[in-house]
Amino acid sequence: MAPNTEQNLYDAYTGESKAVTRLRAYAQNAEKEDYPEIAKLFRAIAESENIHAYNSLKFMNVIKDTETNLEESLAREEKIAQVAYDSFVQQALEEEKPAIATAFTYSRDVEARHEKLYEQALQHLVSEDKPSYFVCGVCGYVADTIVPEKCPVCQAPPEKFFEVA
Repeated sequence: MAPNTEQNLYDAYTGESKAVTRLRAYAQNAEKEDYPEIAKLFRAIAESENIHAYNSLKFMNVIKDTETNLEESLAREEKIAQVAYDSFVQQALEEEKPAIATAFTYSRDVEARHEKLYEQALQHLVSEDKPSYFVCGVCGYVADTIVPEKCPVCQAPPEKFFEVA
């Protein structure tokens, strides 16, 4: 692929992905402020931006067969958990930002959990298991099959978890 087009696809993917996250956050905030129709608009546009990001990934040939996608996702989780977040936590503490250090710590610990889930999913490819997944709305921890009595990362109660369909 031509280098300019490849860079443009990557830039489009990055921008669209950021927009999805930002718009979903705006939707959550609009819901809290009791603007359900505005929240719906933000969610609709987020879905549109998600399609744009997906199309960029498709043209960049990032999406492969499921086994390869799982293996590559596992490798990324290992790298981010072991390399990036430890330095993020340290820098936040050095800059006297303990709440941000805690958020980075949660993210690091949850990324380690993602590794285990990917490993299990690779095993599920050859089995008939159909796990359910529940996400902690506070720190993002993903539980499989059952909701824990409290989140193992942030100690949130079970009612803070939601099931992913």
